[in-house]
Amino acid sequence: MEYRKIIGFGKSSYVVSLPKAWMTDKKLKKGDIVYVDQDGDRLLLYPAENKEGNEIKKATMDVTGMTKQEIRLQLVSKYIQNFNEITLISENMKANAKDVRSIVHDLMALEVVEETSSKIVTKDFLNMEDIIPSNLMNKMDLITREMLADSKGAFEEDKSFNIEERDFDVNRLLYLLYRAVRYFQRNPAAARKKGLTPEELMLVWFAATKVERIADQVKRIARLIRRVKFRESEQEELAALYSSIERYYIESLSVFYKKDTEKAFRLCTQGKRLIKQCKDFYRQNWNYESVPLIVEKLNSIVADTRSLLTYMCDIT
Repeated sequence: MEYRKIIGFGKSSYVVSLPKAWMTDKKLKKGDIVYVDQDGDRLLLYPAENKEGNEIKKATMDVTGMTKQEIRLQLVSKYIQNFNEITLISENMKANAKDVRSIVHDLMALEVVEETSSKIVTKDFLNMEDIIPSNLMNKMDLITREMLADSKGAFEEDKSFNIEERDFDVNRLLYLLYRAVRYFQRNPAAARKKGLTPEELMLVWFAATKVERIADQVKRIARLIRRVKFRESEQEELAALYSSIERYYIESLSVFYKKDTEKAFRLCTQGKRLIKQCKDFYRQNWNYESVPLIVEKLNSIVADTRSLLTYMCDIT
């Protein structure tokens, strides 16, 4: 933390000097305009315009000898950091090309624009200021609700492949949401135009991570249900428990959107009762194949939903 002395300027103004490093980072110079906002006891200072907004950010990655997972980690990182043009080079790009194209497919608006034996160039043409993080969160939620509804029918029909495909869509939306949140955090002037506060950005980011985790658990439950050879009574009991958890998720997300903290606290208590029901079902059916894993994932859905509500109450 740096300290600055307040200097009197004329009869009714005061001046505080700005750190040179901050000026350089924001590409500001004498005569440029900055915004000053008051937030409680704090003053927030940021450039009036994002001078980097129209610049193409470029990055180059050497993926020689990397595994698909290593390439994914680095490429997703560059994507989230808002690099618009990412070039991947390799001594033998032919060996990596299939994996690279698969990873690019998972990143919304990123496209392969050039491919040779030694490199692949990817670009996106997004205007980040057109992106609204809460809209992405809403889409993730809607897909997760569809996955929940379909996974309950997995006893009669194997829908795991279709559910898995929609889970990929949730992941793609999450990456883009991460990217949007990072962009608006680093460009307060753009966030100001959208009416986005730091607290709102943190809230939608946290909620989106929980929804993505829940979608993952739903995908796995749909697979596991196909393995269980229940009698009809146990199957109906599990279906009823799963339906209760589905309703809990839907009601909780509705409360989240309304920022209804009073109802959120009541739902947190309801979540504890659902976890107890999961434990009771486990005690009675632990000897069935996959039941321990199914119950673990049902518990996780309830816990992540409660965590989302708790965080919403804390931050609002």
